[in-house]
Amino acid sequence: MPRTITDKASSADNQQETLLLVEDPQRLYAECPVREDVSSQEATLLGILYTDGCLSKKTKNCWRFYLSNTSLEIIQIFKDCMIKLFGLDSRRIRISEKQVNGKPFYKAVVDSTNCGKYLTARYGCFRTLAFKKRGRKIYPPTKLPFTEVNNHEVIACFLRAAFSCDGGVNLYLGLGKPGNYRFLIRIRNVYLSCHHPRLQRDYQRLLSYLGIISKVLPTDNKIIIRSKAELQRFRDKVGFLDGVRVTQHSAFWQGWEKNKVLDLAISSYGYPKLVLDLPQFQDNDIVRSHRRL
Repeated sequence: MPRTITDKASSADNQQETLLLVEDPQRLYAECPVREDVSSQEATLLGILYTDGCLSKKTKNCWRFYLSNTSLEIIQIFKDCMIKLFGLDSRRIRISEKQVNGKPFYKAVVDSTNCGKYLTARYGCFRTLAFKKRGRKIYPPTKLPFTEVNNHEVIACFLRAAFSCDGGVNLYLGLGKPGNYRFLIRIRNVYLSCHHPRLQRDYQRLLSYLGIISKVLPTDNKIIIRSKAELQRFRDKVGFLDGVRVTQHSAFWQGWEKNKVLDLAISSYGYPKLVLDLPQFQDNDIVRSHRRL
């Protein structure tokens, strides 16, 4: 029985646990697949694994896929990808639900030697969390497996899944100059949370291949997309996975489809009343104070 090293970490960004076997280590990186060698299902699965998912050794010869999420839609998309890409029996994908702070929290687990070997042979390490060594954070040499020669639709599929898992839309009000509606909507952007410095640059690079200008905010650990033109490009070329909704992290948009909020953010340029007149903002102090002016 080989000796195992277990590194446990908790993060909204990625894996809860990674197992590394000393005698049979996971490859840290691999060559990028050739241009026509990645399907849309594989790209979507990769987008999930690099964000909310995890692929780690369960035993010497078996790999475990693990995904936890508050979105049942993302869990179902992961299940569909595993079935379509690998031909797995649906019973091999174990899905469970529990309540966390009164809200549903879902988990999907798949144990498979062949599926794990296939992906790690092609892509190497999926871990994005830092290791702690003598009080310092050491990030693994993970990299995103796409270059400019890859089909741009495949890159879009990957980004669509990644932004759906660890990203979202910000559309919030803020105080501004009295009598001017456009100053009430102060924050409109699409973001992706990512702590890994190399992957931050990789995500920015992939977006640039699609003509989308983004900015890395190192202190916030985010890649952010601003301005009406860039938000439109993101919507038209990437967007979010169909049916994926904003979860309990947003007071105003919980339960809304992310694509719908993105459409509203874009439409609100020049027409802020599209947002301000929505029911969730009727009792908002900022809106009330503006209307009294």
